[in-house]
Amino acid sequence: MLLLAVCVLAATSVVYAQQVTASVFVPSNASGSFGNPLGSGGAPLVSALTVTGPATITVTYVSGTITDAGGVNTGPNGVTWNTGGAQTPLQEQRAVSGGTIKNLDALIGVFVPTATVNSAGFHAIDGTKDATPVGIKPGSLFFIGMSKTFKVAGAGTLFLGINDWIVSDNAGGFNVTVTGT
Repeated sequence: MLLLAVCVLAATSVVYAQQVTASVFVPSNASGSFGNPLGSGGAPLVSALTVTGPATITVTYVSGTITDAGGVNTGPNGVTWNTGGAQTPLQEQRAVSGGTIKNLDALIGVFVPTATVNSAGFHAIDGTKDATPVGIKPGSLFFIGMSKTFKVAGAGTLFLGINDWIVSDNAGGFNVTVTGT
């Protein structure tokens, strides 16, 4: 009787999500031209991190402040301010304007799908003001403040900015760390 033993070794592959970390400076004029009336000096939002598929993204404030008119000097959570009849980017996101807000000059963000970012004519500014063929819709903006962790369902780019509609009187900015897995 001949015994034939066959050994089969099965290789198991484990793929770990790659973690990517970026250090990003968000200048005080990076409003993406969101808010109304449109103030002067607004720069596009800052590209912070691009992911190629579903991911968890964490934004963490490291240092820096923004100095604004009227003696405002704030960190990433912003300050309480009466906007009068004006509209900040986060107010535009909610389709409201005027009154007192809690987050003037706060750190804000928006995640934009790759298909939009790769569209001809895309610019990281308000896509509702006819200033660019392809832009960002205000309804996608969100508050970040000191830190925020969120999940995205697909590929795209996180852009960061400042919750202010008149940025020409601002100085400074925020240093942040952005991590994606």
